[in-house]
Amino acid sequence: MATTHSDSKSYCGRQGNTIFDAVATVRDAVAYATDTRTPMCVVTIDFQEAFDNISHTYLFAVLQEHGFSEQFQNRLKRMYDNAQSAVQINGYTSSPVSIRSSVRQGCQLSMILYALCLNPLLCTLEKKLPGIQIGQSGPSAKVVAYADDVTIFVTSPADIPIIQETLRNYEEASGARVNTQKSKALTLGLGTPHYR
Repeated sequence: MATTHSDSKSYCGRQGNTIFDAVATVRDAVAYATDTRTPMCVVTIDFQEAFDNISHTYLFAVLQEHGFSEQFQNRLKRMYDNAQSAVQINGYTSSPVSIRSSVRQGCQLSMILYALCLNPLLCTLEKKLPGIQIGQSGPSAKVVAYADDVTIFVTSPADIPIIQETLRNYEEASGARVNTQKSKALTLGLGTPHYR
């Protein structure tokens, strides 16, 4: 999955954006679809152990694509290369286990690194989906993300295979895994809204 530099709808790790902006975008799209009875499905995607599953190979490919300096990448690689962990139970410590995926939670960079890793998914969906036009001259809402919470606005049955293929490609490239048990859909616009 190629990384693009278009303006994605990730509200995390970007100066001036907050979770309230993400919530407001979702609220506006839902209100518009409800008021105008425009058929729409709001899909929320949950990623299983989102931070833990990001491949280091993918992480550094994304940093390279975004033009981060070799010096910065080398410093980050020193933190991630040959990283190991062990489990301690009742005073006994296991043999070291090599860590080949994850962005380190607790590290001040982890949220920004995760947002960068999610960016190719968001940009691809932004490019391929029509989204819902809010008002006569308002923006088109297609996908909104805050950290690992991703909301997609589906306006046509034709959107479904596009989303499925995009998610499959993202999973294959990044190591991410969609948690189908926690991912939800809400239909709006015609009749009574309901979850699936």
